[in-house]
Amino acid sequence: MTALTLPQLKFDRATILRGVAAGSAWGVTVSAALLGLMLHQCGTICLGQILDTAALSITAGIIAIGPVAMLRR
Repeated sequence: MTALTLPQLKFDRATILRGVAAGSAWGVTVSAALLGLMLHQCGTICLGQILDTAALSITAGIIAIGPVAMLRR
């Protein structure tokens, strides 16, 4: 019986770029959805909210979605 093996990641430039691009795209999409929700509920959006939401969403996307995108072959 063989043990569960993890796929070998090759951290070349294209793989890292794919992870960052996928995470950033996810973050931009989530931040746009959250900002649309805030606009609908409050009627206005402050510049500080836009910057905070976008920065946190893109960072979370790179950390959470990036490694998943790097597993693609």
